[in-house]
Formats: sequence, C-alpha cells, structure tokens
Amino acid sequence: MGFWIKLKENPRLAARICWTINLFCFALGAAGLLIDLKILFLAAILLLIVFAFILPKILWRCPYCGEQLPINGMMRIDTCPFCGKKLP
Repeated sequence: MGFWIKLKENPRLAARICWTINLFCFALGAAGLLIDLKILFLAAILLLIVFAFILPKILWRCPYCGEQLPINGMMRIDTCPFCGKKLP
C-alpha cells in the first residue's frame, strides 16, 4: 500500500515506471510474435493496455490540485498546467 501512495504523490516516478514497463511489453509482444506463442503476445497486449492507458489515468495527477495531467509529453512536464506548481 505504501508504494501505491508513493506513486500517487510522485507522478514523474509513476510516468517513468509506466514507460519502462511499456517498452518491456513491446519487447515481450515482439518475442511472442517471433516464436509464435500467442499467450505471450496476448499477455503483452494486456499489460500494455494496463500500463499505457489505465494506470496513467489513475496515477498521472497533480499531487497539489488533483487534476489529471496531460498524458502527451508526460516525461517532459515539469509544472502543473492547472495550478502552476512544480511537480515532484
């Protein structure tokens, strides 16, 4: 439970984790296609959906005002576009 709270308080860390796992999912999906293992490919697609779309909607929020931050360019955002405070 402490790790989940830490991710909600630090959106940049959550963004790094999501992007890292997304890269891993792309590699896993490619491996599933190359060795013709459909379950591996489907697992990679499922993980990609979770870490590319669902978790950023939940975790990528300003810890100060609570507004959802824009997902495009999430690694380059330094300040919240809504309240103007610097993100941790």
